[in-house]
Amino acid sequence: MATVPASVSESTEVDTGRLEDASRSRVLLIVLAIVAATEIVPFHYSFISMSVRLIGPDFPSAGSQLAWLNTLYALVGGVAVPIAGKLSDMIGKKRVIFGCLLISLVGSVLDAMTHSWGVLLVGRALQGLAFPVLAISYGLVRDLVPRRMVAVAIAVAGGGTGVGAVLGPIAGGALTDHYSWRSLFWFCAIYSAVTTLLLLVVVPETRLRAKSRIDFVGTALLGAGIALVLIYLSRGSDWGWGGAGSLAWLIGGLALLALFYAWETRTADPIMSPKLLRSSRLATLLVWAFLINICTQGLSYLLGYLAEGPGGAQGDAIKQQVATGAAQQAAQQSGTPVAGLQQFFTVQGDLPGMNLTLYQFTVRVLLVMSVVYVVVAPITGWLSTRFGLRLPAAACAFSFGLGSLLLYFFHDSVWQLALCAVPLGIGAGIFLGTVPNMLIEAVPQEQQGASAGMYGVFSSFGSATATAVVAAVMAAHPLVLRVTVPGHESSAELRTGGLAQLSTETAYSYLFLIFAGVGLVGLSVVLLMRHYRHPTTGGLRS
Repeated sequence: MATVPASVSESTEVDTGRLEDASRSRVLLIVLAIVAATEIVPFHYSFISMSVRLIGPDFPSAGSQLAWLNTLYALVGGVAVPIAGKLSDMIGKKRVIFGCLLISLVGSVLDAMTHSWGVLLVGRALQGLAFPVLAISYGLVRDLVPRRMVAVAIAVAGGGTGVGAVLGPIAGGALTDHYSWRSLFWFCAIYSAVTTLLLLVVVPETRLRAKSRIDFVGTALLGAGIALVLIYLSRGSDWGWGGAGSLAWLIGGLALLALFYAWETRTADPIMSPKLLRSSRLATLLVWAFLINICTQGLSYLLGYLAEGPGGAQGDAIKQQVATGAAQQAAQQSGTPVAGLQQFFTVQGDLPGMNLTLYQFTVRVLLVMSVVYVVVAPITGWLSTRFGLRLPAAACAFSFGLGSLLLYFFHDSVWQLALCAVPLGIGAGIFLGTVPNMLIEAVPQEQQGASAGMYGVFSSFGSATATAVVAAVMAAHPLVLRVTVPGHESSAELRTGGLAQLSTETAYSYLFLIFAGVGLVGLSVVLLMRHYRHPTTGGLRS
């Protein structure tokens, strides 16, 4: 069992309103109420990915700007996390969570009712303010749950996001089958109203307050820097990664982040202590979490594309349709019968998709992964009270590396995806049960919100980087239209319209190897960690 170091005692602990004498049933109810409120975030993610194709026809003026529905959510959420985290240390974590959820609810109602593209974007931005509640909720659990139960409760809260990740596509599929895309936003509004009320009634507020002031200069520098970097990572594939205009966003963002750090070393009330940021305990955690977020988000996108994309007979039919269309166009221009030209036009590249619907993908693959990590997360929390967090962190990185490598060799059928989802689910469960506990062990209670905010920043960067990597590699391996007329040969990459979303088998193979490599790098980072080797204490060591 975990033992408390001699240098640390309960008498020195800050009063946070911890419910040491509460019954297990009350503690469980509090944790479940917090988890239920935070589940809105995976609903936001899954619903918008489902509804973009349905929203587009109602807003023809949006054109190619539909991608901003995802970009804006990540952008606002990434900027809001460190600010909301700092504010939660000052005025109370429950209060900030309630405010974020309330604003997000307003955004959902706006999106459900509007017929204006601009208002839809505003509503989506307001929804993004729900993103900080995930990070802040871990600190609230730390402050309220009895010390002996913190590690397991935190792991349960982390693993609970898997429920929303599974229920989102199932509920969304049922709603869009019978109603319009607006029903998804009404669902989010009603769900938020119910769970926010439950949070208000069941969950007490923490008594912990950090005596600090808002650093407005640091907030502006950090927010602007994060925003510019995320815009580059989110939109670089469309604008061109190396273009001067595109790189200006990245360079400007990095410059502002450097100014932020310089300012934080001089201000009396930094958003987060630079000394804490430089500590190996937190720095290695943030780097490792950044890498694992690349794996989790990147593989999630990739598996979705692979499962729902065209392949087999359907893929061949698409290729034949493209070749026939090109032959018909050439026949009109030359006055030659189509039958005489058809043989000279072919489309090269194998489409590896499995033609599944989103619902089928969820039930056959995602459900396997989610069940595994919902089970593994609390087990990880319990094991950490006996063996520490470094070993689970290594197992997490290894699991993602192994799962990615298996997918490189086996991704030809649904059952192979489901089988490979097991190590990925183990990795995700360990990650969700480990990261919040690492944050608790790494920083003092009065900086829990701020540290969770910095983790949120690195998490956003990891997710955006994964999206950028997937987009870049897939764009580099499109289908190719080949013309082999006697005396003339030419080829053209198919990058326009719906064909721009179709990538060849080579792209998937490269990406699986890339994510296996990222998992290996993550394992190397864990091996360099000098901390987290002892049983968790629920924050007494920090």
